[in-house]
Amino acid sequence: MSLFKRWLGAAPQPAAPVAPAVPVPPRPLDAIPVVVRAEIIDQRHRLCGYRFHAVARQHGTPLAENAMMAALQEARVPEFAAQRLALIPLSLDAVTFGRHLPLLAPHTLFLLDRRHSELPVEQLAGRMAALRDSGAQLALRGVSLAPEEAPLLALCDMVLLYLNDHSLPAFQALIKQLRQRYPALKLCVDGLESWNEQRMCLSWGCDYFMGPFLTTRDEADSSAKVDQSRMTSIELLNLLRTEAQLPALLDVVKRDPGMTYQLLQWANAPANGLGTQVTSLQQAFLVLGRNQLYRALTVSMFRLGAGSHQERDESLLEVALTRARFLETCSHLPAAQRDELFLVGMLSLFDVLLGVPMAQLVGSMQLSPEVREVLLENRGPYGPYLMLALLFERDKVERALELAGRMGLDVDRLTQAGPAAFLWAQEALHSTAAAN
Repeated sequence: MSLFKRWLGAAPQPAAPVAPAVPVPPRPLDAIPVVVRAEIIDQRHRLCGYRFHAVARQHGTPLAENAMMAALQEARVPEFAAQRLALIPLSLDAVTFGRHLPLLAPHTLFLLDRRHSELPVEQLAGRMAALRDSGAQLALRGVSLAPEEAPLLALCDMVLLYLNDHSLPAFQALIKQLRQRYPALKLCVDGLESWNEQRMCLSWGCDYFMGPFLTTRDEADSSAKVDQSRMTSIELLNLLRTEAQLPALLDVVKRDPGMTYQLLQWANAPANGLGTQVTSLQQAFLVLGRNQLYRALTVSMFRLGAGSHQERDESLLEVALTRARFLETCSHLPAAQRDELFLVGMLSLFDVLLGVPMAQLVGSMQLSPEVREVLLENRGPYGPYLMLALLFERDKVERALELAGRMGLDVDRLTQAGPAAFLWAQEALHSTAAAN
């Protein structure tokens, strides 16, 4: 595991201590900020940014806005927004008191909700203009095509639309009118459940898409087949998992020139700190080691595709790395089990990535019974951990914290593990891209 993290440019995680017999009483839920993210996908299926907010829900009680802003600062959201889109909900009071200023960055968009304001249009437009004057970009939810609302739309960079707020004909008509009247305005649609819904909104001219569709199987891939490079990777993963000898590994790699090239690239990556060039496969295997190679192959599965799915696969890799790292670091389990939880996080999206049923994939791989059980049935000792990750990803924070309590996990540790896993994945993506 440490070799793989060195390859990714991350420091090794020290061995976790054994959990104490008597757990420390957790802080009250309403005192714990939990940073939540939702993916934003662009027209090319790239994960171009996130909507960020922070909550501390106990019986549905949201976090105070000033505490939310502090939590987003601590999670280094402004640093992220220097490179990619960060959509952040904002109240009109926050504008008045300048609470948004620490989160300003080149790609920050502050989201105002028209439905929560009873101000006349003139006063609301004044607040929005002041926000723009501070250097901010604006997104607006709850838009209307009424003539008196035009000054608000003229001040926006983006509008956020929810598919379920309208009938399909009304939604299509709204998009058409917005496109005609405000051609420079970016349209973002939230609440998309499937790739079919995403394609529908894309065909109507929308720019950005949100919802759980990214991590669902695409019906258009129902007849998909795993390509040869990925089949080679699966064969290598099986050999590594069963402790096969080096000659057997070499025989598989030699059948795939692309894999030969990839292994040499990984072995010669700057992170390995070699003074001489690795020129043979045997040397490459020795440099990489089995554990580093296993994880590298798992990551590379997301980057071996071709054609129209490449951008989508890279987006899935970002989600998978964040999920895997969270699973690995959210508990005090022994190192071997944390390694398997990392693997669960990566493999949990393989069916979406490859467009084939999970049962077919699991049947072709050598996996432990515990990993097979969670991937096929969401059960077994790793089942609660995967469910915990999914609940946080889907903004079910209250349910996630309840589950964590039943599992005996430290809530403070969880609130730190989420943002840390996200930052680790961002660094890992840059490092692995450089090594490919």
